[in-house]
Amino acid sequence: MLRASAPRQLRWLLSARQALGRPLQRMLLPLALGLLLALVALVALAQINLGENLTGGNGRTIPDGVNRFGEIEVTEVTSPIDGEVLFKIASPTVLDRSQVVEGQHPVEQRAREIQARVELAAVERQMDGDSLRVEKATLNNVMVITARDDKHSRPLVLASVTNADANYYGLPVEEVAETWRLGLEKEIRDFSYRLRPENLARSLWRFLSILLVMAVGTALILLIKNRIRRRQQVLQTRLDTCLESLRQNDATPAEEGSEGRNDNLNETTLKTVRLRRRLGLWGLWQWLFFWMLLVLLYGGTYLLIGQLPGQATLTRSLVDVPLKLLTVWFCATLAIRFSIRLLDRFEARWLDRQASRGGDGSQSKRLRLRFSTILDAGRGLLVVVISVAGLLSVLGVLGVPSSSILAISGLLGLAISFGAQNLVRDLVNGFLILAEDQFAIGDVINVGGYSGAVERLNLRVTQLRSADGEFITLPNSTISQVKNLTRNWSRVNVSVDVDVDSDPDLALAVTRRTGEQLQQDPDWGGLIVAPPAVLGIDAIGHGGMRVTIWIDTAPGQHWAVSREFRLRLLRDLHQAGIRLGSPRQTYLGQPPQLEAFQDP
Repeated sequence: MLRASAPRQLRWLLSARQALGRPLQRMLLPLALGLLLALVALVALAQINLGENLTGGNGRTIPDGVNRFGEIEVTEVTSPIDGEVLFKIASPTVLDRSQVVEGQHPVEQRAREIQARVELAAVERQMDGDSLRVEKATLNNVMVITARDDKHSRPLVLASVTNADANYYGLPVEEVAETWRLGLEKEIRDFSYRLRPENLARSLWRFLSILLVMAVGTALILLIKNRIRRRQQVLQTRLDTCLESLRQNDATPAEEGSEGRNDNLNETTLKTVRLRRRLGLWGLWQWLFFWMLLVLLYGGTYLLIGQLPGQATLTRSLVDVPLKLLTVWFCATLAIRFSIRLLDRFEARWLDRQASRGGDGSQSKRLRLRFSTILDAGRGLLVVVISVAGLLSVLGVLGVPSSSILAISGLLGLAISFGAQNLVRDLVNGFLILAEDQFAIGDVINVGGYSGAVERLNLRVTQLRSADGEFITLPNSTISQVKNLTRNWSRVNVSVDVDVDSDPDLALAVTRRTGEQLQQDPDWGGLIVAPPAVLGIDAIGHGGMRVTIWIDTAPGQHWAVSREFRLRLLRDLHQAGIRLGSPRQTYLGQPPQLEAFQDP
């Protein structure tokens, strides 16, 4: 009988291994794609801030906005009024800006000086556009551009035109100076005209119009977000109901052959996946409307400040660091949502295939629990990787040199290696537990002197619920040897001591008949996966003869089957007139003398 059941159990083990291995191999594809997406996000985010912040903070770094062409460096001169580019200037190359030799003027310093003088003439002095005179002149053998009006008779030097500028443009110094003079004159005169009452009134009207559009748009977006939030609450309530049903099902081991229950489980599982996908879709809409609101407020603020004369410096600050930080934030959250969405779609397709195939209920439940655990770990890993990529990009945007970022990362890695060794071991051992399928949620295990059903499993800890209701948390690094009591199938191992004077053949026959009747019972036969095997008489002693029987059951059903079998066996033994064994002792020798203990 043992030989007959062994091939069946072997085939069951092989099929279970194949069923568990194929989904794990298929799941590596979306995980790999998610990690690749995280790597692409890291590279993309790292390219947001080019220049000084990516190569270090030493003096040999080319600043942002400066282009080097051999012996000259070129940068743009922007208007301090509206932020538009006025022209480009050139200066001899400065290799080490930390040690500038006297007489050298880095090109970015020249650009800042020109912008400051234009701001002085237009904003501070508010030169009159009607009497404004922007002229070319020669000062110390250098062509310069000056500005004056009726209120300010002393010329103000706005910019100087050097041979490096002429070499860059490929024109004579006089022609370059004339081009610059026209541009500076137009800039100062336009600002003067903007300060006139009629132009200020038009700016105020545009300011109020933009403010009204911002208010209406914000109210509309908030209304839509509120309706989406209500829809999410309804779906979340339905999802919680389905999850509670799944948890109750997981707490009750599946019975082999209970197809109706399996169909209900598959239907509930698919409904849960669909609800999660719908929640994810509504969450995506919520996220998109959040960014629409953010763009509306950010863009509206930029346009509002643009209506204020002479606030180009403030508008430029709005499109520099804050815009880069928002871009990093957007790319990181988009990568996280796309990666999680990819894993969710894979999970839904896999569950659809499993539901269409049907099969053993306990095996399907085990696959589903293992898949959910691994996918949760994969989601957490992707979130951590993409978040670290975003954090590194934020440090670069804030001006932290890459050399400092690498040094900080090295120190953190060193600190983690010493201070978080147990955590690293927990994560590694947790990954191995999941990859090797040592146990899953719902299994009953015995590890380190603790026994209970696995209620939660992640990369760091395993949490059990003991038979007494105790909630036990075990770090994965402490798990070295595991006894899985409900893996694939379970076994009832019952040994009964019968009286030594009883007929051994009758005792074996009664035990075998009780096991066969239990297997033929419709209420219990579905839980028994192989015919009961009576091993025979295992021991003979003064307590009686020990009869042993094995009954292979569905995972986790051996406790219930064992209790029912013991009850039936006890009744059958009583009906057959077979008594249970009891210890016997025989005393040899003379009885004790009682006279010695009588009173004299």
